[in-house]
Amino acid sequence: MNQILEKISKTLQLGTNNNNENEAQSAILAAQRLMAKYQITQEDVDTFLNENESKDTEVITEKAENEMNNDKWKRRLMIVIAKNFRCDVYYQNKKLIVVGAKEDIQISKRVYLYAKQAILNSFKIFFKENYNVEYITPSNRNKYKREYAFGFIKGLSEKFEEQKSNSELSLVIINQDVINFMKNIQFTGFHRNRTTYITDSYCFEEGKKKGRNLADIDTRMEGEI
Repeated sequence: MNQILEKISKTLQLGTNNNNENEAQSAILAAQRLMAKYQITQEDVDTFLNENESKDTEVITEKAENEMNNDKWKRRLMIVIAKNFRCDVYYQNKKLIVVGAKEDIQISKRVYLYAKQAILNSFKIFFKENYNVEYITPSNRNKYKREYAFGFIKGLSEKFEEQKSNSELSLVIINQDVINFMKNIQFTGFHRNRTTYITDSYCFEEGKKKGRNLADIDTRMEGEI
């Protein structure tokens, strides 16, 4: 079991330690699949990390980092990841609030940072290969990055949905306590979810391809265990 957990841990470090963006992106889904395949529990993870405190399964709320609230594509990325790693989200005073067990929130945030870096790494390569840097203004570069990121997140979300068609995985990534918590929240007012308009479909579609085109590295990892 420790070997499996070590593989997952190392896989999630690829986003910052590996320049191969294909390998880095694939770990997002690979970690989720491995946890389901080998029925790894949070208790296993706690033991592996040598944590002395007992597992705390109480559902809590935690504010997302300001960067997620100030940048729409980063906020959307966190929402997609949270909803696929046993958490959920809601808005309060224009702030994104993450709901889940403490360990699940920590995992979601870690995967978010990892996925964000994968997006930035792959966009850097995409931009260099497709645009003449000398003739692109900073504002246009940011626009291309934003729309590439939205495409990537869309592709990644579609991959998550495909994986959830597996009934075993669907059960693993759902926390009924989180569902009950969300049902009991007394919301006041409403949040207006503004439509995102894509002006450069090429950036969006290329980002979407990158988000969907994830190598099945969990298969290779299984062979190494």
